[in-house]
Amino acid sequence: MKTIIIEEALEGDYVFLDVRTPKEFEESTIPGAVNVPLFSNEERAVVGTLYAHEGKDKAFSKGLDFVSKKLPKLLEAVSKYKNSKLIVFCWRGGMRSKSLTGLLEGLGYDVQQLEGGHKAYRNYVLKRFESYKLKPNLVVLNGLTGAGKTEILKQFPNSLDLEGLAQHRSSILGSVGLNPVSQKMFDALLFKRLEELKNEKYMIIEYESKKIGHVQMPEFLYEALKKGIQVKIVCSFEDRVKRLVKEYSPHKKELVDKIKLMRKSVGNDKKIQEWLKMLKENKFEDLAGLILKEYYDPLYSHTVEAIKYDYVLEKDYVKRIKEITQI
Repeated sequence: MKTIIIEEALEGDYVFLDVRTPKEFEESTIPGAVNVPLFSNEERAVVGTLYAHEGKDKAFSKGLDFVSKKLPKLLEAVSKYKNSKLIVFCWRGGMRSKSLTGLLEGLGYDVQQLEGGHKAYRNYVLKRFESYKLKPNLVVLNGLTGAGKTEILKQFPNSLDLEGLAQHRSSILGSVGLNPVSQKMFDALLFKRLEELKNEKYMIIEYESKKIGHVQMPEFLYEALKKGIQVKIVCSFEDRVKRLVKEYSPHKKELVDKIKLMRKSVGNDKKIQEWLKMLKENKFEDLAGLILKEYYDPLYSHTVEAIKYDYVLEKDYVKRIKEITQI
């Protein structure tokens, strides 16, 4: 049976098959990998318990029983990649990936097992981050909440959207309507995107604190952010309100708990109750305006104003940034 190391695997044109459980796959995987789970979450727990209490043979036998019943569906799921070069992996390159790799090899697939599994990939990413050389110059977008920085990022193919990767807007309302990813998945997605942009002259990025929701960006990137070309995005208060309404109004239920969390910063329970009443009555624009004036702006204005800007843009943001990156 053929095996391959992660460095070579990432350089080739392969389809990665992740045979771990849906839960493991959801937490973190190699970006672009296809989940073909040998066990369900519950089956994995049963096999693990047997291994711990009755030994490897009992666990293997039970695992074989689980897999044999779903083998036709597994092979059907893989069949669409019959003409692709495949790499199969599990957590540490153990029996799960070894068994499927051997089976597919016997059926004539061009397939290899990833040495060390997902753990090897995770270690590789962390090791690369320790000495990562960031080649593009960073154009760093700054501005108050609702200024439209994410909208601007989306206009550039050479942008790095950290909040998009984290699935968190890096604020108290940051997770509303989103599904925040784990640190492992954030690192994986970030590494992939950095590699895609490594030959660009410029990279457009939004300024973030080191922590974005529950994940943290690596030190080299945080330091590069602070040293980049600093651009301030200025827009009207009315436009900022409209963006908040558009972003958050479809998620009323989630907003209730998030607004309650603002009590500590606002310091006024009566005010929070008024905001919740406005939310209940669908007074989204009035509510968004108050949240900006009395929560976000007092919290972030000092940070935004403390930066020494290379450029301050009040209109034609995309056009002006294109001009800046052609200097």
